[in-house]
Amino acid sequence: MLSELPTAAELAAHCDRAARLTNQARPEKLADVPRGWARLRAGGEADEFASTGFNRVHWFTLGSPITDGELHETIGVLRSRGVSRAFLWMSAAGCAGAGAEALERAGAVRVPHVRYLVLVRDAAPCAPARETSLSVRALRVDELPGVLSAVGERFSPESARAACILVEAGIAEAFAAYDGGTPVAFAALIPDRVGPGFGHLGWAGTIERSRGCGGQSGLIAARVSRSHQLRLRWCVSETNTAIPTSLRNLMRHGFSPVIEWSVFRWDDRAGTKELADSPGSCDSERR
Repeated sequence: MLSELPTAAELAAHCDRAARLTNQARPEKLADVPRGWARLRAGGEADEFASTGFNRVHWFTLGSPITDGELHETIGVLRSRGVSRAFLWMSAAGCAGAGAEALERAGAVRVPHVRYLVLVRDAAPCAPARETSLSVRALRVDELPGVLSAVGERFSPESARAACILVEAGIAEAFAAYDGGTPVAFAALIPDRVGPGFGHLGWAGTIERSRGCGGQSGLIAARVSRSHQLRLRWCVSETNTAIPTSLRNLMRHGFSPVIEWSVFRWDDRAGTKELADSPGSCDSERR
């Protein structure tokens, strides 16, 4: 039952922690902004989709509307890094009422048509929702480069390097589905032991010729079961409705949507309301 699941605030805080942990391994720089943080790389005008865009501002934990002043300072940070397009991810509270008006004044436009969801279920022994001839198992650190190379069509070199860094650092655990001795699908688990404990399911990818063979079903079940072994209380995953396969697969394994992120695109171009260039007092960079 939804009433038995963690609160939206607990989930938002977890998703924020998980994003910070995983983004440490990416080549973009991280910068503080008012009541949130950003992942930044100069440019960004070619970024078309929010889920794959390099430049992101994270306002997952906002409990009240974003303000003109906070947007003013944040856009100063973006401009100071040469960012021309960024996607702003926030809680529903962040863009409610006056927040929506402030975003419009700043030239931010809601991403249309696609819903960005956070789904949850309990961590417990779990069986795949469909039968498969593929075998699924956890990976040793030394196996990871070979597996990521084999499924390279699903992961950029940057993403593959980041996955290796996270697993080597003990931040994430890696799993693969095999067709015989050949890896055909990959996924990761990010344990978060804060509070009741969360297992964050992410980094899922299956090579084209093996889609529909049950690899991701096996990988979901393996990571839910592993979360239970680690004595975590909940399993969490984020997906969107652009390609609903992942959403359907998660729901077949008992996941329920609890949060929907509000996502906006900001472009720094003529015609948007000018905000003064200012890096702001919260502009502290780290890797």
